[in-house]
Amino acid sequence: MKIFLILLMAYSLKAQPWVMFNDLDDTYLYDQASGQVYIRVKKGGKNYEDTFVKMGVVDKNPNKNSINSQTKEIDTPKENDSKKDQQELLKKAQELQRSIQNGIFEAE
Repeated sequence: MKIFLILLMAYSLKAQPWVMFNDLDDTYLYDQASGQVYIRVKKGGKNYEDTFVKMGVVDKNPNKNSINSQTKEIDTPKENDSKKDQQELLKKAQELQRSIQNGIFEAE
């Protein structure tokens, strides 16, 4: 029985928990194992319809980039506002990620 408890405790140290935190507007998930931060993307419906997206992901699909450069998109004021909001949210989340990582490194 003692061996089982020791193995269980050793495994629990290996398993890295996820930390969920939020500010007034957004909810974030932080993976302590990889240091990645995920931000909730609201779909406009119920909370369970929302998804979490990894921050800092760059789209490396060349076809998509060439299509966007070839076609001219007409931006409406709503789209401009939503892009600004997304950029502000991204900046906030990146600042939170840096502060969390600094806190972890300072604690060690």
